[in-house]
Amino acid sequence: MEALKSLVATLTTVLIFISAVELIAPKNKIKKYISFVLGLILISVILNPIIKFISNGERSIQAGIENYTSVFSKNENRINSEGDIDSSFENNSTNNNSRKSAFIKNFNKNCDSMLKNKFPNLTFKSNVDCDVDFVNININIKKLRIGIKDKSIKKIEPIMINDDKQEKNENLNNEYGDIITYVSSELKIPKEKIEVYRLDE
Repeated sequence: MEALKSLVATLTTVLIFISAVELIAPKNKIKKYISFVLGLILISVILNPIIKFISNGERSIQAGIENYTSVFSKNENRINSEGDIDSSFENNSTNNNSRKSAFIKNFNKNCDSMLKNKFPNLTFKSNVDCDVDFVNININIKKLRIGIKDKSIKKIEPIMINDDKQEKNENLNNEYGDIITYVSSELKIPKEKIEVYRLDE
């Protein structure tokens, strides 16, 4: 919200400055060049927050995750220091389960968003199976299943009655190998742990 406020304030200031310079500028050949330079200034002011967001997006996601884990670990330490071990253990397990489900939900959402940006003509639905250790900040991904729906028109595939599910999955993994490679390189997950399936229409 602060970024939006600062963008509006900066744009307003620049537009007032541009208007004042254009009113003061003499009406001769130099006015074209002045307008050109002022236009470049306006474009740079508009593009600056977009470039900041793109370059800082990954860092802000990591900072957000670290912030959440530090808050949760502080709460966990406070509960442990207050006494009653049994009740704090129950609270910790409940907190861990809720934190894990929130982490998985955010991971799936971020994975879908990352894939949508890279492959805009496809629709994705990610589902990760993982163990999360919030104390040591360690993630063990067991399996990442990615559902894919292709928006483009494809030829109808022949229907096989005795179709083997494993063979079908291998064909899909071969067909969408670039997606598996991209996810593996971006998220540092071995390709063997990534499975692709086709979403139902």
